[in-house]
Amino acid sequence: MECSNFIEAAVKKGDISRSLFVKSPDKILVTDLQRTLFELGFRKELKWDNYQADGDYGKATKAAVAAFAKRNNNASNGISVSNTLAKLILQRHDFLPEMYVLWSIHKSDLRTRKYISKGTRMSISAIQVLLNTIGYGKELNFLKFGANGLYGNSTRKAVVTYAKDNNIVSDGDWLSRPLINLFLKDINQFYGSRWSDQATKNLPSKKSPLVLYQGDRFIGKPCRADIEFVPALDKVNAYAKAADVFIYITSSFRTTTNVQGAIVKPATFSNHLAGHGIDMNVKYGNKLANSTVLRKYPNVPAPVKQFLTSIINDSALRWGGKFNTKDPVHIDDHLNKDKVKWEKRYKVMQEAVQLGKV
Repeated sequence: MECSNFIEAAVKKGDISRSLFVKSPDKILVTDLQRTLFELGFRKELKWDNYQADGDYGKATKAAVAAFAKRNNNASNGISVSNTLAKLILQRHDFLPEMYVLWSIHKSDLRTRKYISKGTRMSISAIQVLLNTIGYGKELNFLKFGANGLYGNSTRKAVVTYAKDNNIVSDGDWLSRPLINLFLKDINQFYGSRWSDQATKNLPSKKSPLVLYQGDRFIGKPCRADIEFVPALDKVNAYAKAADVFIYITSSFRTTTNVQGAIVKPATFSNHLAGHGIDMNVKYGNKLANSTVLRKYPNVPAPVKQFLTSIINDSALRWGGKFNTKDPVHIDDHLNKDKVKWEKRYKVMQEAVQLGKV
């Protein structure tokens, strides 16, 4: 559920406060803000049951913006949204997939002991993201490792320190009920009281087309995708394994927040919105090839070159570094070359995740 396209684009253009303010005429951007705040849990403040995302920046939206700001140590009174506050809103929205994973663990049966080290990469990376957010980046050595989903000494140290700071005895591995309760308590401080209402829609189920792809070469953020995109992801994973690199996911399926009770076509036919695209960095050894490195292809480290070349040579895949407007962190299956097919998958995915229709 990564960042909203409209808010993200507006921040990049300049001062967003000129567009997001009480009585703003920019209905599309205001609608996007309202939907994002709804997903962040501020349903009550928005008076969602009465207004939903109506594009009117009035008292309810002002109250929701102010409530979010207060929970996130920002001084805004809600009259407008600054770039600083908008970026914070996007960051919290960007973290939601990891928070949903931790919510699902919290709801699970812990009577049989569960161990962090034996969890999935996704569950471990979710814990790493949270601990870094609340101030344990040093213990995690986050600048070096990031949320790599690997349980090592740094993650153990961070969990032990975090538990000790909160008067909980922990060996850094056993996921006790007091520890997972503490995780949820700290998540709650950043979000509205209804943030977890959307969790079940944003996690896989037998009826939903949404999957959390967990290839052995995928690390970073949860890779959320349409089930029909999985064969393409399997190929990407195989190419990464052959090149001995890891795919560090930074973005995958996105919800477009321009929804009011029904699916509305987004401004662009982004494959992310249909669950058929990923953004990533490439990890080789202990180094990470980001957009700055990737755009230099073919003059990139040998393992990275091998991986990207495999993607380029596969007619069923596209690498964004070959787009007219280069996007070197992007990979998709070109679903949007057929707008009818794209719209079908877009509707299926967005209805399942945003509206709970499965």
